[in-house]
Amino acid sequence: MGWSQGLSDPAAPWWAVVVIGVAGAVVGALLAPRLVGLGYRLDEEHDRRAPRWAAGGRVVVPVVTAALWALLAWRVGGTAEWTLLPALLTFTTVSVALTWMDADVHRLPTGLLTPATALVAAQLVLSAVVTRDAGPLVRGVVAGVALAGVLLALALAASVVGSAFGLGDVRLGLLLGLVTGHVSAWCPVVAVYAAFGLGGLWALGRLLTRRAGRRTAIAFGPWLLAGAHVALLVEVPPLF
Repeated sequence: MGWSQGLSDPAAPWWAVVVIGVAGAVVGALLAPRLVGLGYRLDEEHDRRAPRWAAGGRVVVPVVTAALWALLAWRVGGTAEWTLLPALLTFTTVSVALTWMDADVHRLPTGLLTPATALVAAQLVLSAVVTRDAGPLVRGVVAGVALAGVLLALALAASVVGSAFGLGDVRLGLLLGLVTGHVSAWCPVVAVYAAFGLGGLWALGRLLTRRAGRRTAIAFGPWLLAGAHVALLVEVPPLF
């Protein structure tokens, strides 16, 4: 059984899902104080008030991390996909941190994003070595470069019209494409559509409730990350 199986037919044994979920909660509990403490802020950002949702971070971060770890463990099946799991869990943990940071200061720290991308890439290379199949890795690299290119074009356009895209999103696109492209050729496409759909609904909701205006800056990194996880968790038929 492979990734193309339905969500109603999980491949991982229940005990493995539970163990990995508990491990995710532990990792989230270790990560939460670093996020709640706002240590990622630059000197000029420390004058800002802490976001209202930060107070619940010590509970929310472990719960979200545990849930995503368990869901990804439940989703995988077969030797090839179990070798992919470490990269997916690393990606998810980093995603939780990046989502928090971008939602707070509208910035995706290079100091986290660059080493995280390198670590995930190394884990994917190891998966290719163990499975003796470089095809998914090559597909992921191509998808990462392509997605980064698309987001670079949007960032350049944003510099003219004042949109939500920045160079941090471009660097994030490389990581997203690397992970989702490794799963299937269709997965990055689903991730992008989900990101724009979720982000658009969020922006529309804020406009309708008058909590934001047309010129209000909205961080897009969290929606890119959410879209990637939607793509990883839904049924994604491999194209080749």
